[in-house]
Amino acid sequence: MEFRLEGDDALILLRDFFAGLTWFVAVVYFLSGTQDFVYDIGAYWLRFWRRYTYRRSPRLTLERLRARQQQRIAVMVPAWNEGEVVASMVDNIIKRVEYDNYSIFVGTYPNDPATQSCVDRLAKEYPQILKVVTARPGPTTKADCLHNVLKAIRAYEETNLVNFDIILMHDAEDWVHPQEFLLHNYLIPQVDVVQIPILPFPTKWNKWVHWIYADEFSENHMKDVPVREKISGFVPYAGTGTGFSRKVIDYLAEEHDGHVFNESSMTEDYSMSKKIREAGLKSVFVNVLLGDDKSPWWVPLARRPLFVSNWSYFPMDWTRSVRQKSRWIIGISLQEWEQSGWEGSWLMKENFVKDRKVFVAATASFLGYFVLTYFIIYAMGQAGLIRLKLLPILIPDTALAHLVSFCSFFMVVRITQRITWVGLTYGIGPGLMSVPRLIVGNVLNGLAAFRALRVFSDSRRGRAAVKWDNTQHLEGIGDMGGVDQSKSKVAALQVPLDEVLAGLISTEPLQIVRALGGIPVEAEEIERAEIIAYLRSLVSHEDLRVRAALAQTLGRLTWRELTPTLFHALNDSDSVVRSNAARSLLERPRVGPLLEQAFTAASPRAVTALIRVIEQDKRRQSQVFDLIVREQLDVTKATVIVESAILRKRLTTYLEELALASGL
Repeated sequence: MEFRLEGDDALILLRDFFAGLTWFVAVVYFLSGTQDFVYDIGAYWLRFWRRYTYRRSPRLTLERLRARQQQRIAVMVPAWNEGEVVASMVDNIIKRVEYDNYSIFVGTYPNDPATQSCVDRLAKEYPQILKVVTARPGPTTKADCLHNVLKAIRAYEETNLVNFDIILMHDAEDWVHPQEFLLHNYLIPQVDVVQIPILPFPTKWNKWVHWIYADEFSENHMKDVPVREKISGFVPYAGTGTGFSRKVIDYLAEEHDGHVFNESSMTEDYSMSKKIREAGLKSVFVNVLLGDDKSPWWVPLARRPLFVSNWSYFPMDWTRSVRQKSRWIIGISLQEWEQSGWEGSWLMKENFVKDRKVFVAATASFLGYFVLTYFIIYAMGQAGLIRLKLLPILIPDTALAHLVSFCSFFMVVRITQRITWVGLTYGIGPGLMSVPRLIVGNVLNGLAAFRALRVFSDSRRGRAAVKWDNTQHLEGIGDMGGVDQSKSKVAALQVPLDEVLAGLISTEPLQIVRALGGIPVEAEEIERAEIIAYLRSLVSHEDLRVRAALAQTLGRLTWRELTPTLFHALNDSDSVVRSNAARSLLERPRVGPLLEQAFTAASPRAVTALIRVIEQDKRRQSQVFDLIVREQLDVTKATVIVESAILRKRLTTYLEELALASGL
């Protein structure tokens, strides 16, 4: 019998196929839209709560950032075939970033002479730049390059007898905000990891592919990530603009046999954020506009110089964009699912759904346009505009019709939210233009999802190894402006003592701060007594800058007569002063009795400040552990054990090794 497909049969089969496709797309839209709607509500509630709560507290300002003593920062910049952009990126840091105490370690490959040559030129001009050459030729993985950089950082510390308190990750194409280092320095080690927003540069309106990144990052970093941090404490890192306390880096190295980063993942930053969340360490996403900003309320964040964010160009063509987005999907949605499954609390599982649904949601969005095409052709046929009359899929009062209605509601909400958050970041024009870009973005993300599935499948069948699928940065690094800090730096001059004394009794806070920096370590007995008298009068000064500078100065002036003044600063009401005083106390000679006294009589907040400083430096920890044993610092020992799980474990190991050595 010959099978023949009649016209009506073809229409029925076509209707049934698209009805099934509509069910799939509608179910995915509904589930994804429900989750996103909860985040929308959470974002507005969080903004309301913060506005109400923070209204009673002073806003973070440049004055507070600058008052915090500068910790030593190591900047890690992995660079594979980045010779064209890394020079501009580093030059921006050197000239624009308001910070002095840092070094930049650029990870290069032995088979990438162009990038190596560029870094060599930079290193000759700027002593802050250090070139690292990986052990293996590239491309390996970004995590492998970062491990080589960490190894070089540790070698530098051993050679120069220094300690880097903060490890900062940046990409070679970044434009680093002038106050970013100050922000990381202010928050660490009060928190363990700081992630700032990553945003694409505003560019010409017709660069649609690049603007799709701007649309997505605006909604993700302005709305979703702050809500995720609040409800679950999970902050997915961006792999750039991320500052780690040294405690975190050393802890991960100890717990994972030296593997701080996951070398088997294309998104090692996301994998690391999971490890840190599971360890109970604190990560924060800092979306901050400094209080010094005086712009009118309608000015978007992209035009506010004191909005601290990391900016960069993203791909402006389809090919590079699909490759980059597919890499993100492979790492976050597929590799992490394969490697870690769904372990964790229900809040973490919700986060996994948020991240891993990307593959399914992008596919559904892509297929949704085929469903939409069917509906358009059906409507045109019913209106008599075309002769083809398709069969209806949506029948009134059916489950599918109600489901599509809900999806339509969520679609309107998504469009509204996209306009709102892109408008907040870039302005009302880009916000409105984000609506037609949604269509292009859905197609692009759908293609990236299909490519991700193919690449991942090939890697599982042994056809391709996981390697650094680095995106070419043909657009350069761009520029958001800023004052050239290198022009304002002047060489430190020795100030005559009479000028120092005059400055200490000044009524102008900045003059007092400058005078504190000019106090000579060696002074005659009479002069020293006069200086001490002035310093004691400053410990309760009303200006934060003065008290913070005094606390820092007390680490340089190790005069015994100033010990009470140091303890007064250690118990100051402001966290900046306490942090500076804690570092100063640990820099003093005969620190054992001082620690014992501090841990006995200091306030709980002062004790916390001291513990955080000790956690940051293994060399300092060894010194404290040795003092605990030699000088029998029982209070210090008990405090270390109670206040810090990391120090408790390391102290136990130290005592066990000491006992073993004594037995031998």
